[in-house]
Amino acid sequence: MKKILTLLLLSVLSVGAYANAHVFYDFSSASYIIENNKREVRSIASITKVITAITVIESGVDLEQPVKINGYSKGHVPKGSYMSRMDLMRAMLISSDNRAAETLANHHPGGFLVFLLAANRYLESKSLYETKVVDSSGLLPGNVSTAQDLIELLFQIKDNKIIRSIASERQTSVNAPKGKKTLTINLRNTNPEIFTYDNILISKTGFTSPAGRCVLMLVEKKQELFGIVVLGQKNVQARSKLVKELLAVEYEPPVRPNFKTIITNFDTLKLDETFAK
Repeated sequence: MKKILTLLLLSVLSVGAYANAHVFYDFSSASYIIENNKREVRSIASITKVITAITVIESGVDLEQPVKINGYSKGHVPKGSYMSRMDLMRAMLISSDNRAAETLANHHPGGFLVFLLAANRYLESKSLYETKVVDSSGLLPGNVSTAQDLIELLFQIKDNKIIRSIASERQTSVNAPKGKKTLTINLRNTNPEIFTYDNILISKTGFTSPAGRCVLMLVEKKQELFGIVVLGQKNVQARSKLVKELLAVEYEPPVRPNFKTIITNFDTLKLDETFAK
């Protein structure tokens, strides 16, 4: 009996972990074209790294300053070497390097805890009340948001030149001096869709067991900006299939009425009578 109850509980938890939330949003008309569970609070995994990036940028630190790579997280950037904050953001946003994210937070003015305070204050200042950050990489399940909040986050960062220049790159390489050697780290974007479509302006994927497969994207279609958020997909294939379906949606924004002041003959006659008095 206990075994059956355990299996049922695991089944329920599995369904909860991969319950779908996704939206397709038109920024020009400020409207949702497609929405599903947009207010459901969920773990967001490495989408957290976008919040880390904007927190670092907003702090005003020198992005070209080399800092020593440290931390307990795994990553491709070698511990003990030096790398500029800009290159660390490239490693963090393109190849989703956890150690790069932790290093950026550790070297935030005041340290890691001050970074967390700054990140959450930024979110609160933008009215992203359902979004919380408890680390810089997204590894912990306490990094949460909603699809609706993430669309608002996209709105806040969509014109940020630094994030757009990094988070749209398919692949690049960065150098990390360590002692007398200089190590070259190749970075490849974790979003397979960025290799298929050429209209993706911002992209960040995420995955943990509690979060499922996630992605945040800013895309351009017919010279208009759209936001895509997908949370809680079971695997990469399911996420890619849904993104493909959303990108294929044909949508014409509603025509905004052009209000004009129309004076009829009757109105003119009334005006004439008024002035005649």
